[in-house]
Amino acid sequence: MILIEKRAQRFIDLIIVLTKKQLTVRYQSSILGYLWSVLNPLGFALVYFIVFNIYLRFNIENYIIVLLSALFPWQWIANTLGEAPHTFVANAAIVKKVAFPRWTIPLVDCLQNLTHFLIAIPVYVLFKLYHSGYPSYNWLYGIPLLALSTGMLLYGASLLLGAVNVFFRDIGHLISVLINILFFATPVIYTISQIPEKYHIYLYYNPFAPIVICWRYLLLNNDINSKWFFISILYGTVFLIVGILFYKKTQYKFAELL
Repeated sequence: MILIEKRAQRFIDLIIVLTKKQLTVRYQSSILGYLWSVLNPLGFALVYFIVFNIYLRFNIENYIIVLLSALFPWQWIANTLGEAPHTFVANAAIVKKVAFPRWTIPLVDCLQNLTHFLIAIPVYVLFKLYHSGYPSYNWLYGIPLLALSTGMLLYGASLLLGAVNVFFRDIGHLISVLINILFFATPVIYTISQIPEKYHIYLYYNPFAPIVICWRYLLLNNDINSKWFFISILYGTVFLIVGILFYKKTQYKFAELL
């Protein structure tokens, strides 16, 4: 029991150190540092606000907070998916070390992007307060629950995509295209209420739509939609299992191929 606790503590310490290192390297020599994790989605939000709320006139009340409630979590998803195919290839030096736990590399990528998302939440709260909205106590358990569901989905996807890309290096280019398609196929710049009822069925086939819908329900309406949350957990579980199984089956070849 003591041995297991010591090993677990070593892994936790390793993940913390690697996450800090990744965050430091990412913003090294950057004047604004962590602010970029907020400024980037805010810049996109401004463009979408002008195009869809002013030019195209979506006529959605408080559109800016409606937009940000999905755009902030989407940035977490998109950034992690974009990095996922390169997670092992870009770290070939440490992947080749036999004693190194390779599964921690995609986990660290997920955690560093989670950190950026958590930094963005207080900024969202300011926008929400400006529009006479207030966070609810539901956030105390809702944010950890949705973060866990999102993390399961992204970690499983990162393990799978990272492992596949070791064998087929075209995956990174394919994922870049897929992220752009998924962005418009997911209710980010529009709401689920704007989609005709007969087309709602297609949201079930998008593994990232349920979790984005859940984040919007929580951040915007201070509530958790149980139906979409169940679907997001289901997707997260499937991706996690598939990712782990594929990683375990193929990881012994990584050092040779890299």
